[in-house]
Amino acid sequence: MSTRKPPSIEERLQQIQEALEQKPDLRDLEFVSDELAFKIVEGQEDLTRLRDEVVEVKNKVDDLDLQIEVR
Repeated sequence: MSTRKPPSIEERLQQIQEALEQKPDLRDLEFVSDELAFKIVEGQEDLTRLRDEVVEVKNKVDDLDLQIEVR
Protein backbone atom coordinates (compact mmCIF):
# COMPACT_ATOMS: atom_id res chain seq x y z
CA MET A 1 0.00 0.00 0.00
CA SER A 2 1.30 3.39 -0.89
CA THR A 3 0.98 6.14 1.60
CA ARG A 4 0.13 9.46 0.10
CA LYS A 5 0.24 12.50 2.24
CA PRO A 6 -2.63 14.97 1.92
CA PRO A 7 -2.00 18.20 0.04
CA SER A 8 -0.50 20.98 2.07
CA ILE A 9 -2.47 24.06 3.03
CA GLU A 10 -0.55 26.03 0.42
CA GLU A 11 -1.53 23.52 -2.28
CA ARG A 12 -5.15 23.64 -1.20
CA LEU A 13 -5.14 27.44 -1.22
CA GLN A 14 -3.62 27.40 -4.70
CA GLN A 15 -6.38 25.03 -5.89
CA ILE A 16 -9.04 27.29 -4.39
CA GLN A 17 -7.47 30.37 -5.97
CA GLU A 18 -7.37 28.67 -9.39
CA ALA A 19 -11.01 27.64 -9.05
CA LEU A 20 -12.02 31.18 -8.15
CA GLU A 21 -10.15 32.58 -11.15
CA GLN A 22 -11.92 30.16 -13.48
CA LYS A 23 -15.46 30.83 -12.28
CA PRO A 24 -17.57 32.89 -14.68
CA ASP A 25 -18.25 36.55 -13.98
CA LEU A 26 -21.78 37.21 -12.73
CA ARG A 27 -22.25 39.99 -15.31
CA ASP A 28 -21.39 37.54 -18.08
CA LEU A 29 -23.95 35.08 -16.75
CA GLU A 30 -26.60 37.82 -16.56
CA PHE A 31 -25.88 38.83 -20.16
CA VAL A 32 -26.15 35.24 -21.39
CA SER A 33 -29.34 34.79 -19.38
CA ASP A 34 -30.87 37.94 -20.89
CA GLU A 35 -29.88 36.81 -24.40
CA LEU A 36 -31.46 33.40 -23.85
CA ALA A 37 -34.65 34.96 -22.50
CA PHE A 38 -34.84 37.23 -25.56
CA LYS A 39 -34.35 34.28 -27.91
CA ILE A 40 -37.04 32.28 -26.10
CA VAL A 41 -39.52 35.15 -26.49
CA GLU A 42 -38.62 35.45 -30.18
CA GLY A 43 -39.12 31.70 -30.58
CA GLN A 44 -42.52 31.87 -28.92
CA GLU A 45 -43.55 34.71 -31.23
CA ASP A 46 -42.37 32.73 -34.26
CA LEU A 47 -44.37 29.70 -33.10
CA THR A 48 -47.48 31.81 -32.65
CA ARG A 49 -47.10 33.21 -36.18
CA LEU A 50 -46.59 29.73 -37.61
CA ARG A 51 -49.61 28.41 -35.72
CA ASP A 52 -51.72 31.24 -37.16
CA GLU A 53 -50.44 30.49 -40.66
CA VAL A 54 -51.25 26.79 -40.28
CA VAL A 55 -54.80 27.67 -39.20
CA GLU A 56 -55.15 29.97 -42.20
CA VAL A 57 -53.91 27.32 -44.63
CA LYS A 58 -56.20 24.70 -43.05
CA ASN A 59 -59.18 27.03 -43.45
CA LYS A 60 -58.31 27.56 -47.12
CA VAL A 61 -58.02 23.81 -47.69
CA ASP A 62 -61.36 23.26 -45.96
CA ASP A 63 -62.94 25.94 -48.19
CA LEU A 64 -61.52 24.25 -51.29
CA ASP A 65 -62.85 20.88 -50.12
CA LEU A 66 -66.32 22.42 -49.74
CA GLN A 67 -66.11 23.94 -53.22
CA ILE A 68 -65.15 20.58 -54.70
CA GLU A 69 -68.04 18.82 -52.91
CA VAL A 70 -70.55 21.36 -54.20
CA ARG A 71 -69.52 20.77 -57.80
